[in-house]
Amino acid sequence: MSETHIEIENVNAYYNGNHALKNISVKIPKKQITAIIGPSGCGKSTLLKCMNRLIDLTDGVTYSGKILIDNEDIFDRKTDIVDVRKKMGLLAQKPIPLPMSIYENIAFGPKIHGLKKKPGLDAIVEKYLKLVGLWEEVKDRLNSPASQLSLGQQQRLCLARGLAVEPEIILCDEPTSALDPVSSQHIEQQLLKLKNDYTIVIVTHNIHQAMRLADYVIHLYLGELVEHGDAKEVFENPKEERTRAYINGTFQTEPKIDKELNLKGNVCPYNFVLAKQALHEIGAGKILKLIVDDPLAVIEVPRGIEADGHDIISVKQLNKKDWEILIRKKE
Repeated sequence: MSETHIEIENVNAYYNGNHALKNISVKIPKKQITAIIGPSGCGKSTLLKCMNRLIDLTDGVTYSGKILIDNEDIFDRKTDIVDVRKKMGLLAQKPIPLPMSIYENIAFGPKIHGLKKKPGLDAIVEKYLKLVGLWEEVKDRLNSPASQLSLGQQQRLCLARGLAVEPEIILCDEPTSALDPVSSQHIEQQLLKLKNDYTIVIVTHNIHQAMRLADYVIHLYLGELVEHGDAKEVFENPKEERTRAYINGTFQTEPKIDKELNLKGNVCPYNFVLAKQALHEIGAGKILKLIVDDPLAVIEVPRGIEADGHDIISVKQLNKKDWEILIRKKE
């Protein structure tokens, strides 16, 4: 593995008590493309949001651990969040150009950071539109609204806008999922070129895209780090069965339920007491399934059960009122 750029240490994240990331520790290499893969709801985007502290803007979220970028812990209260985000160019799932001209979209960031003179701004706009392969397509209409561009062009524009503030790292959250195949190929080609100068982290559901782009792979499942390593090694010789199943597209079987308990109609703290009694009745490593309809139970039961050392496999909403909580009894 090459030089480390981002070091993630024991990162945990909770959404309203649901354990979305579980003790994630991994090192992300500098000036390579790292792909974060895994099924929906496994924590990929949550981990990405932790890296630029956008996680702070989500209601009901708590997190802990460390993320070191250039040996600075971005979770430290003394850290300047604006400075952290300046280091990170973000390419979102759906392109969101600013409601202004093509030129002003690229010039917006540099202006905020103090560059006001037009010759300097002109040079930046041209440089980064060329860098993403968009200059020849738009150079004669720079004052036209960015909203008039095609979706694929808008995504490249957003990439150029992010690069114009000169970040060190590019974070990509499903950057081609809304695009047609030709536009997707444009974005992929640009990312492959950009890795010579930037560290790139991409979240993708597309396993073939990960195979095309990635130098390094992180596989998450139900908030846990299953496997990570050199992309060629992981894709050709995965160490974990769950990674092999995900790469091959084979069905991941649901966990075997050893005991089921319907707690509908109960309220906390009785839900927690009854769940503990049920766990006492099953063996180590066995799985208990709870059905609850008390909103407080969705938060407090997993929190209390984890405090006792058991594992929360998943918390899933079944309908408007009912929730399913799967618990694995500690070994």
